[in-house]
Amino acid sequence: MFSFEDFADGKVDSGYIGSRSAEMEALFSSTLRVNLPGKTATELQAIANTLKTTPTDQSVRDIVYQVTQHSKFARNALRANKFTLNLEGGEPTFTNVTVEAGSLLLAYSVKIESLVKYKELEAMGLTASSLIGQQVDMKMPLVPEGLLTRVGTKCSSDFDENRAAVPTDELRIDNMFYYWDPARTGCTLAATDLADGHYKVTSLNPTISVYPEYDKLVADGKVTMVQIYGQIEHGDLTSSDWGWHSYNDIKGLLTSQQGFKVTQTFPDNKGVRLEKTMPNGLKVEVDMLTPVSFADHVDPAVSNAAFRDAMRTHELVYYAGHAFYGSLTVLDEPTAYPANTYQIIFMDACWSYAYYTKQVFRNKATASDPLGWALVDVVNNTEMGITGSERTAAVLWQNTLAGADAVFAHKSAKRYSWNNMIQYMNEHAQRRADASGEKNPEIYGASGVRTNVYKPL
Repeated sequence: MFSFEDFADGKVDSGYIGSRSAEMEALFSSTLRVNLPGKTATELQAIANTLKTTPTDQSVRDIVYQVTQHSKFARNALRANKFTLNLEGGEPTFTNVTVEAGSLLLAYSVKIESLVKYKELEAMGLTASSLIGQQVDMKMPLVPEGLLTRVGTKCSSDFDENRAAVPTDELRIDNMFYYWDPARTGCTLAATDLADGHYKVTSLNPTISVYPEYDKLVADGKVTMVQIYGQIEHGDLTSSDWGWHSYNDIKGLLTSQQGFKVTQTFPDNKGVRLEKTMPNGLKVEVDMLTPVSFADHVDPAVSNAAFRDAMRTHELVYYAGHAFYGSLTVLDEPTAYPANTYQIIFMDACWSYAYYTKQVFRNKATASDPLGWALVDVVNNTEMGITGSERTAAVLWQNTLAGADAVFAHKSAKRYSWNNMIQYMNEHAQRRADASGEKNPEIYGASGVRTNVYKPL
């Protein structure tokens, strides 16, 4: 791998910060029935009025959240058309709310993002801008609640050549969207059980040169980081698990090549603390947490508490592990994030762009920052993760800390833009994939950065 300095020195930033994909904004619309048993017609009408006039009201939050859950079922239809959907949609607008007996029929639209890969555009002879106006139509479940009980695996597919059914023990209500296939032979849903969904591309998000908020990161003279390594092979945690391999690999890299020293060893084989003073005086503290605290057999309340404490007390957060279909609920707790603290959060998992990007923003949002972008940048992946990705992550963190150290010393950090660092990451991921014979390397990007205000000297 050629050096980042040779790559970035004097280079003019260009292209989307993902470097290998374009982010599109679209309008998604569909219809959803929400069952509300026990509510009177008067109560239902009052809820309907609130949804139409003030859908951000806390009293209807649970109903609005079901729109996000519903829109996830568009995933496979969009993937078939080369779009990677961000599965955490924005705030919906309800174009019509119909009161029914014990339920509400919601016609909604929501602005939503997706990525399209440049290599796939090239294969189709298209450009990103040529997609504006394109529409994808699909079938959605009208009532997701209880869907697994009603149809089991009959309307799900693993999308192999035969569109085989998903094994019963693998299908759950929280991952059913991932396998949704209403056109599969044997699906027992009638036309009245389905709703039309429409996804129309409205714009291409602009390309700009942006930087991490380095000044916020170094304001106290120290950068704190946590690296969380999850269990990869399910079952009993063993010393040969890839989570352990990744942990040991990066610990060795940091201590043998980058000058970090072990200053504390955590009890019960749970990890270590590393420290280093950068060339310009910036102090860096890295807590590395082993899979022991996050293994399959650990009580979820205990592992969530460890994850929560790690996020709440560090500025740079790195997670390497399974995506769990977007069900890492600790990320959905506003109290899991430090108040008034700028963070960079990297969920190094399969399809984390789709699962966790907006979840983080939603819970970092404040009254003065409703988008949640001001105090967090989220690094994400729009492909399946490949073992060894911790090495590409190490490249990102090394350059982020170099940029922060330059800013701490009032030197130029111009080469350490998100544009350059993400492009370099993607080149690194491509070379890793080539070396191991993988055909689909990770495609990394950074979200929530378009409004970053830091500008280098």
